[in-house]
Amino acid sequence: MSSDLRTAIIENITIADFLRSEGYEVIPRGRKLTVKGHDSLVITPDKNVFTWNSRGFGGSVIDLYMGLHSCDARTAMTELRKQLPEYEKERPKPNRPHPAKPPAPKDKESVPLILPTEDKNKWRRVYAYLISTRKITPTIVKWLVQEKTIYPDERGNLCYLGRDGKGGINYCARKGTLTPRDGQKGYRNVVEGSDYQKRCVMNHSPSHTKLVVTEAAVDAWSFASMLEIHGLDHKAYTYLSLETTYEGPLGIFLDENPQIRTIYLAQDADEGGLKSRTNCRKLLEEKGFTGRVIDKLPNANAPGAKDWNDALILKRAEMEREPVEQAPTHTDEPTVQPSIGLELTP
Repeated sequence: MSSDLRTAIIENITIADFLRSEGYEVIPRGRKLTVKGHDSLVITPDKNVFTWNSRGFGGSVIDLYMGLHSCDARTAMTELRKQLPEYEKERPKPNRPHPAKPPAPKDKESVPLILPTEDKNKWRRVYAYLISTRKITPTIVKWLVQEKTIYPDERGNLCYLGRDGKGGINYCARKGTLTPRDGQKGYRNVVEGSDYQKRCVMNHSPSHTKLVVTEAAVDAWSFASMLEIHGLDHKAYTYLSLETTYEGPLGIFLDENPQIRTIYLAQDADEGGLKSRTNCRKLLEEKGFTGRVIDKLPNANAPGAKDWNDALILKRAEMEREPVEQAPTHTDEPTVQPSIGLELTP
C-alpha cells in the first residue's frame, strides 16, 4: 500500500481515539497517556506514538493495530483506512491491471515462557490480598492454589497462570499485592513469552460446556466465589479472562472448543465493558454460534458495582451484616436472597 495512505492514517487517526474505539479507557499521566489496566502502555500524544513496555514493541497507530489484532501492516492499513472517508473519496484510483500481492507477514521469533520464581515465604501476602482485600472466598482461593493457578513471586506479587487445552501453561501475569499510594496504579505485568492471543484461560476442560468471559482474572475468581455462595458448582465452568476488553481471544477459544454451548458475558458495567459485550456478540454471530449467550452485568442487583469484584465485596459485606440480629421467625417467604446477577444461571 502507498506511503501517502500510511501518512494519512498516522496524521488523522490518533492512538488515543483508536484505543477508545477498541473499548479501552485512556487515562492522562502527566504529558503522556496510558490505558486503564495496562500501565506499561505509554502514549506520547504530540508525536502520536506509543511504547508498550511489557510486550516489547511500539510505534504508530498502525503498529498498535497490528499488535492488537495479530495481523500484517497491509491488513492494519486496510482496516484503518475505513476511518478515513474523506481520504478515500479524494484518493485517485491507480490503473493497475494486476494488484500487487500483499506481503506475507513476518513470523515473530518465538520467546519461551519462563515463569517467575515462587517464594513460599510470600504466600501470606497473596492470601491477605485475595481474601481480605478482594474478598475472594477461602474455598476459591484454596481451589486456585490446588490447581496451581496462583503463587507468589520473590517480590510478593501474585502470579496467575493460564493453560491450553492439554493443561500446558501458556500464559502468566503478575499483579501487585500492596495497596498503591494515592494517585498511583497497582503493579501489573504480563510475563514475556505468554500467548497473548489466547489470553488467560483457567479451569480448562474439554468436558465443559459453559464459559465465563471476564475482563480480568480477579473478576473470574469473584464470579466463581458468587457461584459458590449461591450453591452452584464453580468447577463446572471454564473461565476466560480477556485481560482487557478485546473480544479476539473468545473467537480463538471457540475455534478450539466447539463443545461450548453457553457463554456468560461478565465484562464490566461501564462503557468499555458494554462495548466488549457488543463486540463479543457480533463475533459469535459471525462464527454462527448456536448456543446460549447470557449477559451477566455485575451491577444487575448491586447498584454502583463496576465489576464482579465490586459485586462480590458488596455481597460479602451484606452477608456479614445479616446473621446476628435475631433468630428469624417462621415465614413462607424465601430466606435466601437472589444472587447478584446470577438469578438465571443454570
